[in-house]
Amino acid sequence: MEGFMLGIDQSVLVLIIIAVALVLFVTELIPLPATAMLVCVACYFTGAIDAKEAFKSFGSTNVMIIAAMAIIGEAMFRTGAAAQIGVVLKKIARTERSFIFAITIVSGVLSGFLSNTGCAALLIALVLGICTSTGFRRSKLMYPIILGCCFGGGITTVGSNSTLFLKQSLEDMNIGQTMSFFELAPLSLLLIVISAVYMATIGYKLLPDQPRNELDENYAGSKDGNDGVASAPRWKKYLSYLVLILTVVFMYFEEKIGVNLAVTAVIGAWIAVVFKLVTVKEATRSIPISGIMIYACMVPVSTALENSGAAQMIGDMSLKFLSGIQNPVLIICFFFLLVVPVTLCMSNSATVYLFAPIALTIAAGLGMNPKAVLICVRMAATMAIATPIAMPANAMAVEPGGYNFMDFVKPGVLLTVIATVVSIVYIAVVYPLYL
Repeated sequence: MEGFMLGIDQSVLVLIIIAVALVLFVTELIPLPATAMLVCVACYFTGAIDAKEAFKSFGSTNVMIIAAMAIIGEAMFRTGAAAQIGVVLKKIARTERSFIFAITIVSGVLSGFLSNTGCAALLIALVLGICTSTGFRRSKLMYPIILGCCFGGGITTVGSNSTLFLKQSLEDMNIGQTMSFFELAPLSLLLIVISAVYMATIGYKLLPDQPRNELDENYAGSKDGNDGVASAPRWKKYLSYLVLILTVVFMYFEEKIGVNLAVTAVIGAWIAVVFKLVTVKEATRSIPISGIMIYACMVPVSTALENSGAAQMIGDMSLKFLSGIQNPVLIICFFFLLVVPVTLCMSNSATVYLFAPIALTIAAGLGMNPKAVLICVRMAATMAIATPIAMPANAMAVEPGGYNFMDFVKPGVLLTVIATVVSIVYIAVVYPLYL
């Protein structure tokens, strides 16, 4: 199928667009949100996606969660609640490194039971307030949060929609296999601990010493003091605690109470504004617009890959290549080598949705255990930690952390290699690779 431009095959055009985008993301010749917008519009002009598909993520529930949780976090800061938590945490974690270890573990555990987007939005906003009261640098603390959120989503099957998707795909095959509630918990917890140790040691030195947007007025409070926080009435502080706690509880029990995560977050933000825990101006300024732009514009890439036939082309080439390989461990390595680079360029959930059917086709052709293959895809897609475009939580950390593209690459590449090796060994040992 030919694209709208140049008469070039549509699948080739989409792959060229992704390659150019990677160069622009790395070099930052134009701002990250501008590159994401360019990718979205370029995919539209190939004909791989229509205008509705290109921009529908701007109205998604994830965008509302990001915005609403940022407002709730700002309310925690403005009322002094975040500062109070910061005082307690600093007594427990007296140094930046120990706090990094602790926040990585906390974010990982929480994201096992909450959406990683909601968890990241909550902790980023909360930790920004803590940075104000403790003097810790936000450039050192935002990235560890998204690491925990990334790896923690596998602790339970409800921690990630992509895991639920794989569970359903496996059950639909009617071969008597499924994924238990804590199927990936041992490996996920292991990766969280490894990440926490890594970020408190090697990774700490690879993160910028100061935010690159240090003079941004939206984050001036993280350097210049509490900005009137101390004068907030005590009842506002207690109400902000209540809003936060109830928001988390309602998110956790989403399926039982039947209220969507985004609706819960918006109600919490509404209460914060109506009761003047935060002003409208403060609430508006707290929303990470750049992160939202990057997320919403990159989501359609997976659809463009599928609609253009690029995904099918990758699958066909993979099956042809693997047909001559007999060593199952090498096949697992291939899945990681195939999926990890893609998950660094687009949403990790979208990567799972894209590669799951490809992986099942390959598994059927080679006689492999479909459960083991799907877990390979799930864990490979989890390695979405070396770019700010790999998942919504990454994009959300760009502004608060004052990061550029390479600030994700420097600590992320080595940790990706470590986590990949650990995952490959675990899967090869724990799961039978052939039926």
